[in-house]
Amino acid sequence: MDYAFRYKDLIVTPAGEEDIEASAALYAKVCRYLQTHINYPDWEEDVYPSIENSRKTTPARLLYALGIPGIGTANARVLARHFKGDLDKIREASAEELSGIDGIGEIMAGAIVRYFGSDSSRQVLEQLLPELELDQEVPETQTLQIFEGKTFVVTGSVEQFANRNALKAYIEERGGKVTGSVTSKTDYLINNDLNSNSSKNRKARELGIPVISENTILNWQEE
Repeated sequence: MDYAFRYKDLIVTPAGEEDIEASAALYAKVCRYLQTHINYPDWEEDVYPSIENSRKTTPARLLYALGIPGIGTANARVLARHFKGDLDKIREASAEELSGIDGIGEIMAGAIVRYFGSDSSRQVLEQLLPELELDQEVPETQTLQIFEGKTFVVTGSVEQFANRNALKAYIEERGGKVTGSVTSKTDYLINNDLNSNSSKNRKARELGIPVISENTILNWQEE
């Protein structure tokens, strides 16, 4: 049996008929491979639930997946938090309103407005949304947003986290923003060597930006 056709209604695509056919063809190849090359008798029972589970997502993940220029995972979370997961409000927001959100500048705001103002993008969403189950609670907000509105830069070695990316994720999950360069918009420079003479430490001192350690981050109290 050709499972690509049996489950063709599960293939969610906002593209044209040619792309739908291409997706079906690719899916058919995967099915044939599973049937002929892998001793996997329960593949059908496993693949079907996986497809169904992929329908369940959050507004932040959906925003990131749309591929709006400049919108990464952190910016998508910022938007979802600000609008409390209401995708309609995000779609209708003006560039002025969006650029007023901390972490969303004029360039990103313009990209968002252009994306949702496009006929093709609206068509994408109209076809995609009925196939999804959006969790309007936005799970990211369950973590206390103690760093909201704060911009950090991380430099030097880390001791309490596996690596800098882990520290960055910790901050972003709590509402903060992590950038790569020290500027006048930076609130804190994180460096366990507080007296380092590195270029970032010197820049922070010149701008009067506090240099703090990982322990300060871990012991941070909500203001």
